[in-house]
Amino acid sequence: MFTDISLQVKCDDGFINFSAHKFILSMWSPVLADMCYKTCKESNDTVIVKDVSPTTFDAMLKFMYGSSSDRQLNDFSFLLKLYKAAAVYEINELKNLCKEKFVCSTPKKNNVFQLLDAGKLLNCESLIQRCYKILQVKTAEVLAAQELCNITPAMLKTILELPRVSFDSEYELILWVLAWVKSDSLKDSCKTFKEILVDFLPYLNFLNLTAEEFAKLWQNRRSDLMSEQEGFSIFMNIAVPGSHPLPSWCPSTPKQRDYRDQNFDSLSSMNSIG
Repeated sequence: MFTDISLQVKCDDGFINFSAHKFILSMWSPVLADMCYKTCKESNDTVIVKDVSPTTFDAMLKFMYGSSSDRQLNDFSFLLKLYKAAAVYEINELKNLCKEKFVCSTPKKNNVFQLLDAGKLLNCESLIQRCYKILQVKTAEVLAAQELCNITPAMLKTILELPRVSFDSEYELILWVLAWVKSDSLKDSCKTFKEILVDFLPYLNFLNLTAEEFAKLWQNRRSDLMSEQEGFSIFMNIAVPGSHPLPSWCPSTPKQRDYRDQNFDSLSSMNSIG
């Protein structure tokens, strides 16, 4: 069918061309309508699009032409990008479709972070709380389901801010955090282990460790964990609370955090997440 507009979508160092009809684009999006009938007058029916990836723009275009991919709509990371693009171009029907898909979805260990991001973007408290519940009940399982290198600092902070986690103890949680930091330091050659860890130290309850647990950490990662003075201060406060000034990043009252226990396991069994 004859088309009357060319949309050049930015892709790396070049552009990918999409052909369309001004009338159809204008019918769905007031933003595209302006681009079609105002911008095009000065550019020979060609519009440059720089704020959306070609894959996202293609899905958006297909929606306006009456087709969509179920596979893409089940990919929550992609669906989040599609929702944001629909918001930018004011395609309300597509926004509502994405929103409904998010709100009706069940958080599971392999999608909970994406759905949490969506819940925050949509300001959907019920979805946010469902995600937090899964993260608390199945913390270790959720993290095990992710590739270590794919867990972002924001994801890690979300976990460390939870009032309850499904690790057996603070010691086990700290060991996992140190493993993540090691992985991230290998991925990002610009930052050392210590430079990455420093942002997360205030979230770790070192004062809840036993002297033996802290000694094991200190023995294994002494040079990377903290300074000699900071390590000595924390060790002495574990042995005799309040006996030495704490490092500036270490709260005197540790964040309240519950771990796996009998009641927790009962709750977990009632909230199986596949």
